[in-house]
Amino acid sequence: MRVNVDPEPGPDRGAFQIGPERYRMEPGVTEYVMLARLTAGERRETRPVFLFCGQRAITNQAATRYLARNHERLARKHGSNSFVLLLKVINSQAYGPDVVELVGDVTKAAQTPLPAPAARGSHRAD
Repeated sequence: MRVNVDPEPGPDRGAFQIGPERYRMEPGVTEYVMLARLTAGERRETRPVFLFCGQRAITNQAATRYLARNHERLARKHGSNSFVLLLKVINSQAYGPDVVELVGDVTKAAQTPLPAPAARGSHRAD
């Protein structure tokens, strides 16, 4: 999984790359957020940490609300295991953080390292 943190404006600014798929935001129309439950260790009493990583602040709020509404279902499905979900926030300009859909469980892709990006050519003379 990779997040484009390039400060320069462009269509890939803030985009998520998960495996071969790229998720670009259209501010106010379509934005994405990752919701992850992370645990360390194997003990049952280990407390999880929830991570929200969104393309805009409103997407983090949307992920928080999604977790609050769906925590029981997520606990039944995943138990005490870690997971990473990709959520899509629909038309935040009109609906704020209230309209969210699950794009998918991307746990496996998130835990698989991406290949190193292609090296940019050097202009240095040898």
